[in-house]
Amino acid sequence: MATRGERRPAAAGALLARAWRAVVWYGKGLTGESRYDAYVVHARAAHPDREPMSRDAYWRDYAKWQDANPQGRCC
Repeated sequence: MATRGERRPAAAGALLARAWRAVVWYGKGLTGESRYDAYVVHARAAHPDREPMSRDAYWRDYAKWQDANPQGRCC
């Protein structure tokens, strides 16, 4: 049986990994990178017969859409 002191490094590592995943998730949401992931989930659910656009094609299409539909944004 593991002693209390032997379990701490494993628990600390798990906590650190969980914190890192949260930081990555937040960063992707902040930068908009999670938009592509959401698009892929939607495309596969709504259109299972079609292959989703590649990441590059998605961002080109999104930029084209933003230019055609200007909205209040910082940049």
